[in-house]
Amino acid sequence: MSTGSIPIVETLRRTPPANGGDRVAAIVEVVLAFALVHVTYRALKHFTIIGAWEGKAGTNFIAGIVIVMFVTTILILGRRDLTTYGLSAKEWPYRLNVGLICSIVLLTIEAIGLMLTRIHIDFSKPPDPHAHVSLGRAFALAIIELPAYAIILAMLSARRRIFECLSPVMTAPMIFALLSLFPLVAAYFHQPSMWLVVLWLFFGAGFGEEIFYRGYIQSRVDQAFGFPFRLWGFEFGMGLLVSSLLFGFVHALNTVDYFHGQFAFGWWHGIQSFFVGLFYGLIRAKTGSVLPGAIMHGLSDAFARIPNLLP
Repeated sequence: MSTGSIPIVETLRRTPPANGGDRVAAIVEVVLAFALVHVTYRALKHFTIIGAWEGKAGTNFIAGIVIVMFVTTILILGRRDLTTYGLSAKEWPYRLNVGLICSIVLLTIEAIGLMLTRIHIDFSKPPDPHAHVSLGRAFALAIIELPAYAIILAMLSARRRIFECLSPVMTAPMIFALLSLFPLVAAYFHQPSMWLVVLWLFFGAGFGEEIFYRGYIQSRVDQAFGFPFRLWGFEFGMGLLVSSLLFGFVHALNTVDYFHGQFAFGWWHGIQSFFVGLFYGLIRAKTGSVLPGAIMHGLSDAFARIPNLLP
C-alpha cells in the first residue's frame, strides 16, 4: 500500500497552465458557488417546515445535503474528474487509516490540553460576537491546537508506516466506536438521545464541509493556479488560501441573519476557523483526498460536544 501523495498533484501538473482569464473565472465560480449554497440552505432552514424541525432537533442536515447535491451536480454536469476533486475511492484503506490515526492524536492532545487549561467552550452554539476577546484564552487555545496540528502534519510529511498498520476491517469499527462515545456519554448522564446530532456532526458538518471547501473549492482554484508552493514536504496552491478564507467567512456568518437584518459577524470565530481550514487543506493536499480530513473533522466536532454533557 502506497503512503505517498495520491496522483492529484501529478494530474494537475500535466494540465496546461491556465491563463489570467481562466484564473479569474475559477475565483468567480467558487465565490458564486459559496454564495449560492449558503443562501440556499439558510433559506431552507428559515422558511421551510423541515428547517423548523431541524432547529428544534438541534441538527443541520439541510446544509450538508445542499452542499453534497451542489458538488455532485457540478461534477456530473461539468464531467469533472473525481480524483482531481479529492473524491476518488483510490487507496481508500490508507486514507481511512490516516483519518483514524490522526483523529486519535488530535483528540488525545485536545483532551489533555483542555484538562490542563480548564478552558470551557460551548460548541453547541455560535460564540457571542459581542463578547470580549480574551487574549489569554486565545493563547491557551493556540497552545492546545498548534502542537496537535504540528505533530499530525509531521507524521504525514514523514510518511511513517504507522498508517499501514491497520486493515479496514479494524479501522471502520474503530471509527464507529469513537463516534458512538458522544451519544453513549449522553445516555449515561440521562441526556436526550444524541444519535441524530452525532450523525449530523459527522456526515453533515464533517464530510459536507470537507467535500465543499477542500474538495470542490480548493481543487477548483488549484486547477487554475497550480501548486507553486512547497513547505515542509507539502505542495499546495492558492486553493488552500481561498478555501480557508471562505471557510473562515462562513463561520463568521454563523451569527448573521441577513433575512432579518441582523449583521453581527463573528469575526473572531471566523479567524479561528480560517486556521482550522488551513490545517485540513494541507491534509487534503498531502493525501489527495477529502476522506482523512472529513473523518477528523467529523470526530472532532462530535467530541467537542462531550464536555457540555458532563456534570
